[in-house]
Amino acid sequence: MSGLPGRAPETHEGAPPCPVHPYGFHARPRVRPAGSPTVFRDASPIGLPARCAQLEHELDDADRELEFIDELWMRERAARGFGLTLLGVALAAALVAALVLGSASTGAVVAAVLVGGAVTVGLDRADRAIHRERLRRVRDWHRRVGTPR
Repeated sequence: MSGLPGRAPETHEGAPPCPVHPYGFHARPRVRPAGSPTVFRDASPIGLPARCAQLEHELDDADRELEFIDELWMRERAARGFGLTLLGVALAAALVAALVLGSASTGAVVAAVLVGGAVTVGLDRADRAIHRERLRRVRDWHRRVGTPR
């Protein structure tokens, strides 16, 4: 035992950083108080932090494991969003419409359609990767806290 306080070990001189999260992630408590709609404070597009010993300790101290199990259950069953894909389609359509209304050449419009399609496919793959990572984290947390009854 290093003798350092249990909360925010990376704020202390010489303490090893969390191997999972970036420096400064644990500078403030990550578990919200009871009654909050979500258990963890997280601003990532995945919406669920990766597991680490510090977060597990905070979750135990907050005594919100049952609420977290329910939240995981809901996240696990939520349908995959298509937000990034729809954003790509909207941007591509807006660009093509602007080119058509601006009397651009046919080649420019075709190129815009092809680039817009490629961007949309890329955004759809990113959306799928985010959803896959979210489910992986849900399963990882389920191994730690259990599954709903």
